[in-house]
Amino acid sequence: MRLRSIAVAKRKITIGTRRLPHLTASTAAYLASNVHGPTKTRKRTLALPSIIALAAGMAVVDGDAMWQAARAQAIADIDARVIAVNIPGASAISQVGTFLNNPVPPACAHPIPTLFPAYIQPGAVLDPNRILVGSRSNFGAPLAIGVGREGSFLSIDPSGPDILRVPRDFAQSGDQASTLGGAVQMFSANSPHWTNAVNNPGASTASYTGVSNPLGLSNNNAFGRLWPANAPFGLTGVGSSSILDPTGLPLKGAPSP
Repeated sequence: MRLRSIAVAKRKITIGTRRLPHLTASTAAYLASNVHGPTKTRKRTLALPSIIALAAGMAVVDGDAMWQAARAQAIADIDARVIAVNIPGASAISQVGTFLNNPVPPACAHPIPTLFPAYIQPGAVLDPNRILVGSRSNFGAPLAIGVGREGSFLSIDPSGPDILRVPRDFAQSGDQASTLGGAVQMFSANSPHWTNAVNNPGASTASYTGVSNPLGLSNNNAFGRLWPANAPFGLTGVGSSSILDPTGLPLKGAPSP
């Protein structure tokens, strides 16, 4: 996990070959309904071309004129429906996808299918067909003190016919809690359960978590980990880039740069 003393630029989301202004939504993530199979695309903020999108018309909480104008622009040729609502500050979105299982260098030496098989089963938090959605809320999980703002990634099952209305405090237990029959699960949040000290007690960032006010997400399905980008102290404060195990904890035994 690295802390970076740089300003975070305005975010963009890639959908196929299109680049769209990022819309920060306080109430809904609009996700396409035709999710059929896992993707093996590496290191993309939005990993499903043409089948996951942030739709126009979402509530913009940043408030400046550019985002107000952006949300009024229609997105053509997107067959989309509402999957989930009540996700404060919905930001980065990506399908989980299929993690490769090749331990032979130069591939991943510690692949998820070998080390964490329970986490990628149907209905599990990293089921390849599920969608990860960033939020500025902990959904009731206690906040880790002194290491930034609330924030989390939810794991959402998009296959059901109904709109998922995420309960505000469903993660009060402070771990990978689930709600709505498992359709919504907590992956990781800025909460003591996920501090770097659990796996790496000697690290200089031991008191930090891997998620805090998340702005981006890269799924590296070959290396086999999830890479959030965060602004724990706002856009003008120190940022963080982390690598997470399927437990939502920062990577165990990560090398120190």
